[in-house]
Amino acid sequence: MSIQLIRRTVTIDWPKKVETDGKALLIDTAHNGHKQILADDAAKGLYPTWEAYANHPGNSNLESVVLPGPIVYNYRYLVDLIEFALDELRRQSPVSSGNYKRSHTVYVNDQPVGDTIPKTISASDQIYIANPVPYARRLEVGKRRNGAPFVIQVPNHIYERVAQMVEAEGKGRAKIRMGYVDLGVGTLRRSNRRHRRNVGDAIKSPAIFFQAPI
Repeated sequence: MSIQLIRRTVTIDWPKKVETDGKALLIDTAHNGHKQILADDAAKGLYPTWEAYANHPGNSNLESVVLPGPIVYNYRYLVDLIEFALDELRRQSPVSSGNYKRSHTVYVNDQPVGDTIPKTISASDQIYIANPVPYARRLEVGKRRNGAPFVIQVPNHIYERVAQMVEAEGKGRAKIRMGYVDLGVGTLRRSNRRHRRNVGDAIKSPAIFFQAPI
């Protein structure tokens, strides 16, 4: 009976204990590591959004992890960069009525969210800042009949300049690019042969696009 009991303990109970203890250690290590990363980032003024999974993407129940794992946390440092971009766009905006300065808007998957940045950002989300006032493009690249920039208070290419600043600030934490997007603000009333734009073409607004590393 003693030999049988020892054999049962070695072949059945010990592996179960090792698996249980190993799973608990893996979960604790993941949680503690996550807390430390958030604390370190907070000390640097960074507040990433994040997602976690056990074994395979989509399984957010970390307690269900099956050894040997893994438990993976994905961090996305977009919120701070978006806030930085909004602040710079407002700071560098020319001011007449103040409408342009107030109208810089965050869009998530083409839906305006104002300046309320989502707490959870996935890698598939398309995020950009654009300005829906109909003259935003003219302020960006427009010129007067004498060839002078349309905007006088500040240098033009506002979005392009801020996009470069955001890219430098991000230091690889996100992919940043400047482009143009159709916000439905209107159509051209006259052609622009230089830019191959014709009467009736949509007026596209300058935008800064943000993409988190996958």
